[in-house]
Amino acid sequence: MTVAAPLIVDAAEKLRPFCGAIRRLAVRYDKVLLVFYRTTVHLVVLSLEPQVEQALLDEIGNSVRKLELASANGQTEEDRQ
Repeated sequence: MTVAAPLIVDAAEKLRPFCGAIRRLAVRYDKVLLVFYRTTVHLVVLSLEPQVEQALLDEIGNSVRKLELASANGQTEEDRQ
């Protein structure tokens, strides 16, 4: 998985000039749903039940973006409270 995740996302990124930025990349298998979220520093890979709702994937994506923004601004959870 260490090698496969970046290869999958990098391959999908090649379509960026034609399709725009990737919000998330999801690969649904019979037994698992793999979801990839790229930040400027990390590649977040989650494995979920295959029947998970799109709304949950959107919520997770928003949380990943918020964490990225907070870390870019040097904030911690304690700073925001």
